[in-house]
Amino acid sequence: MVLQSIRDRLTGIIAIFIFAILIIPFAFVGVSSYFQSDAVNAVALVNDQEITIGEFNAGFQNYRRRMQAQMGAAFDPVAFDQPIVRRQFLDQMIDEELLAQVAIDAGLAVDNQYLAQSIRDLPGFQVDGEFNADVYQARLASQGMTPKQFEAEMRASILLGQFPSAIGTSAIATDWEIRDYARLLDQKRSFNAIVIPAFPEAEAAEEEAVAIADDIVVTEEAVVAWYEDNLRDYMSDEQVIIEFIELDAATIGGAVEPDEEMLKGRFEEQQSRFITPESRLASHILIELDASAPEVDVETARQQAEALAERARAGEDFAELARENSQDLGSSEEGGDLGWVEPGFMVQAFEDGLYELTLESPISEPIQTGFGWHVIYLREIRPSEGMSYTEAREILVEEYMAEADERRFLEQADRLVDIIYEDPTTLDAAANELGLEVREAGPFGRAGDQSFIGGNMEIVNAAFSDLVLGQGVVSDPIDLDENHIVLVKLKEHLPEAQLPLEDVREQVVASVRRQLGMERASAAADGLLASLQGGADIAELANLEGLELVESDDTERRSTLIDARLRDEIFLLDRPGESGPVLAVVELDGGYAVVQLSSVTDGELTSEDEMRKQAYLRRVSISSGNTEALGFLKMLREQSVIEVYEDRL
Repeated sequence: MVLQSIRDRLTGIIAIFIFAILIIPFAFVGVSSYFQSDAVNAVALVNDQEITIGEFNAGFQNYRRRMQAQMGAAFDPVAFDQPIVRRQFLDQMIDEELLAQVAIDAGLAVDNQYLAQSIRDLPGFQVDGEFNADVYQARLASQGMTPKQFEAEMRASILLGQFPSAIGTSAIATDWEIRDYARLLDQKRSFNAIVIPAFPEAEAAEEEAVAIADDIVVTEEAVVAWYEDNLRDYMSDEQVIIEFIELDAATIGGAVEPDEEMLKGRFEEQQSRFITPESRLASHILIELDASAPEVDVETARQQAEALAERARAGEDFAELARENSQDLGSSEEGGDLGWVEPGFMVQAFEDGLYELTLESPISEPIQTGFGWHVIYLREIRPSEGMSYTEAREILVEEYMAEADERRFLEQADRLVDIIYEDPTTLDAAANELGLEVREAGPFGRAGDQSFIGGNMEIVNAAFSDLVLGQGVVSDPIDLDENHIVLVKLKEHLPEAQLPLEDVREQVVASVRRQLGMERASAAADGLLASLQGGADIAELANLEGLELVESDDTERRSTLIDARLRDEIFLLDRPGESGPVLAVVELDGGYAVVQLSSVTDGELTSEDEMRKQAYLRRVSISSGNTEALGFLKMLREQSVIEVYEDRL
């Protein structure tokens, strides 16, 4: 009645006036949509081609999963979800879109044969170095992909790589570049260095060495100041405590042992699994004959086969007869050998003829099949062997019980999902109906822990997902193994929190002490440098101060005989000039060193270094190719119109 009353009033001049007011803004909204890009779902536009939010999120999640699989326990979910990481991944997607566009414009394509061979060459789909179709299907299924989807992704990946690959492989290295590479890589440097450690644990080996930080006093004021200046370094990790229920076919129970008649029926149906049929080692001679050949030709071929059979029975070597007369190209060169033949392997007429033969009468009469006339030679019989019903019964029972458990698992899993769907805020209803236990796990952080639940990153990721952590509802089923699932729900969220000073005092004191020790070591190093600049001898100075002296002649860039940080700093110094050795202070991981660089000897390539030259040629070419490929991408970006919606990342 209310709606009808409104309708009755919306007539006449008033109604027309109201509709006129409403139509104007609607009209402009409608028209404007023709002039504006529908980019509300895009995170970026690349030459008017959208990268949608859905595409970005799906790609980024796949990237995170790959990195988690590669890094294992070292994977930090928080670090891999920072804005800078998401932006870097978007830049990668933009580059891929640019490459796809230029590849399409250039008419590049990937033919089916090349695609198929590329897939066969992937080690992940091989067994003993050979492509395995079953492994291929199983690996894709485990990733939730169909062969068609994977082949499309593979084709796109190959297509995207064609331009960079062509650029990279076409790069060359000049003789000058190779010589310059050898000059730097094989360079040797001679130096002396006084090491000034900042901490007692970094003392030199000699007992008389004095650690510069032995007498450092850390005051309470310094501790409080450091703590307050570095609060972000002293935060507890975000953690969760979860509830979960587990459904496992292996422990579900309740199956009833099958009766004997049913088991015997299965045994009869599956005898090929338990019993190896009698097989026969055979050879043959084939006289080929077209199926539509006239009767006269059929008889002529039969007589030819009969004559060969008679010769074989008379004692002539069957293998030689086959080599000279058989028209079966696949076996004639092998003397007619067919190997071991089992029932069902050959056409019926051939098989019947073979199994009628005995070792006492091993040569058959001519036997006609669709291929022509055969003379068969039975060489050996391998009798049937295998398990009796009694021996196979235990296997049949185990299989039946496993199937019954699987059926019960699937039934309970379906019911479990239905119950959770009805009320996704609790696990109790499902646990009560299905007789499952609601268990608790945690607390654990985004990196997980070593417990049964916390060690499974799929469960950890589900616990910190928007569904569980954000919305507070039960997760989707998580597969732990075949017919083994877990569902989790948040019980308690322990957000990141500031740790009190007293809880982290030891860490703060260590940091302050390290800072003061490094400052003391730096000041000491500056004093020693001034002494060297004043003409002091470095060996005498090290001895006087009770510090370690490192002496090295012709140190190579890749040397492992000295501290790696010291070695790297040495190779960053300018080479000595006419004024004498280079003097410098360099920072080490646990202190400082005062360095006296006396000589630099550049690496050289001689005529006898052909192998080394070829190795350097490859390295320089690859490096140049990578640089040129990056330059190509940079050029594409400069020539394209790219818009990024930062607020949607």
